Amino acid sequence: MRAIQTAKWMQINFLVTAFTRTSAWLDLSPRPSYRLTKRWSSKSSFGIPANLEEMEVGHSFQYESAVVIEKVSSRPPIFVLRNILSKDNCNTIIKSASNFEPGRTLLSKEASPYRKACYVAWLPNDEDSVQRSVANKCHTILMPHRIFNAERGVESLQVVRYDQQGEYVLHHDSNKRLLTVLYYLNGIGETWFPLADSHNGPDPRNREEALQYCMGKVPLQSGVLVSCEGRGVQVQQGDAVAFFNFFADMTADWRSIHAGMPASSTKWIANHWYHYVPFGFADQI
Repeated sequence: MRAIQTAKWMQINFLVTAFTRTSAWLDLSPRPSYRLTKRWSSKSSFGIPANLEEMEVGHSFQYESAVVIEKVSSRPPIFVLRNILSKDNCNTIIKSASNFEPGRTLLSKEASPYRKACYVAWLPNDEDSVQRSVANKCHTILMPHRIFNAERGVESLQVVRYDQQGEYVLHHDSNKRLLTVLYYLNGIGETWFPLADSHNGPDPRNREEALQYCMGKVPLQSGVLVSCEGRGVQVQQGDAVAFFNFFADMTADWRSIHAGMPASSTKWIANHWYHYVPFGFADQI
């Protein structure tokens, strides 16, 4: 009888040990919490962690020594990332960009009718590059529950030069771009979100409805204006604005429609767009 009990205990100990080792190998420890609730219950944005979603507008927190994250809108969630790039970082990106082409719409070879005096270049997120480093940093701040993937999780850095009065009229960052981070590289430029925290009606279901809701709205009176020109939410060279573009059910949040306002002089900005990459699928850098 004692031999049978001993054998059972040995079997139990073996299973416990095996499970412990397997758990360590699979990394079953809980990840930072975040909500992906249904669109019709809480209007959560896809990919936003709970601590940022619950953060009140006007509140901020410090990340590292100089970087400050401030929430400027709740619907859609919009954040200003202050000092996310140094002046040297900005100048490096500008000098590295080459082979500029007229700004185009996605999947089109024609110049975009929505852009004026706009020229675009792309910088790959190469290892040890400024753009790779800042892409990783923004990911850590804004999407900490996902493993950073430089190949599949974020597009190459888009560097954009606008001539004086160049602009990008109201548009939505579609193509499943869950998160946009827009960097101000030379301290020139304004980005306006006319429906941010100011539209009390039903959520626009498409571009046409969004544009209809925007009719009659002007910067500083409606929505959120992020500006290097001393107006609205003020930013400067090296700052960025980040915003989420989709609801939890992966339908577009048209409240994130925005415009690049006419440039007061030559304007340099850059964009990183983040995509959803499931755990277990190309999760390693």
